[in-house]
Amino acid sequence: MQPHQLAYFLAVAETGSFTQGAQRAGVVQSAASAAIAQLERELGARLFARGYHRLDLTAEGAALLPHARDVLAAIQSAKDAVAGARGQLVGTVRLGTLALTGPWDLAAVLQRFAVAHPRVEVHLRQTISGSVTSLEEVRSGSLDLALVSVSATDLPGLALTEIHREPMVLACSPDHRLADAVEVSITELAAEPFIEYPTGWGNRATVDQAFASARLTRTIRTEVTDFALARTLVARNLGVTILPVSAIDATITAVRLHEHLEWAFQLAQPNHLRISRAASELARAIIGDAS
Repeated sequence: MQPHQLAYFLAVAETGSFTQGAQRAGVVQSAASAAIAQLERELGARLFARGYHRLDLTAEGAALLPHARDVLAAIQSAKDAVAGARGQLVGTVRLGTLALTGPWDLAAVLQRFAVAHPRVEVHLRQTISGSVTSLEEVRSGSLDLALVSVSATDLPGLALTEIHREPMVLACSPDHRLADAVEVSITELAAEPFIEYPTGWGNRATVDQAFASARLTRTIRTEVTDFALARTLVARNLGVTILPVSAIDATITAVRLHEHLEWAFQLAQPNHLRISRAASELARAIIGDAS
């Protein structure tokens, strides 16, 4: 059993695809498939159930998964120890991020980190399915760290550190009936068609909770994953939305909310898995920049 076999197995298991797993591992698909086939022969068991457009772990594959993570983490820890003895920091960090980080400059943090630690590769992955998915990927170990937007302060298997917080405002067209208002309540918005973000996004959860607390329902006309598209639709008076104040631009009008909703995001780290020294240093850099 070779480390690269476990690495390819883990990549395929976490992505649910031989093609995507091979891409994550940085090899051609045939190499990943051959290595996993050899691993299956060595173990005497099928690790994946291959179906039409579907790839699932068998019971044997599910049993191997946590041990594969442990073995690869131990190998990385050994490499970290040797590099540390030489005064070096090496490794790869998989960092998930949000579609929006407000005025907090993630690129600047990564640039400074790259200058300080040139032998660490940071693989940045922007979520298109929201913080819920990123949290699960941190729990499972497919991401080392992730920037997420959640209202909870205590989640199983995770340590959360707040990075940024800001108010949320109503975003409407400049010629909308509420555009000149000083302040609006969500009770005034129940009949408005909303441009929203998918379930699982932090800003969506905050707004959903506000309407639920007020025992109100609303009409969600459109769901998007792109803030620029949301602003375009709002500017065309095709609906309203509620956004972090930093997401407002000159094409739309912001109106203060009576309910004082806030959008925040946090850095999520696993507290049940061992992460590499490189991941720990990147977490320290992110948290240090936010403080």
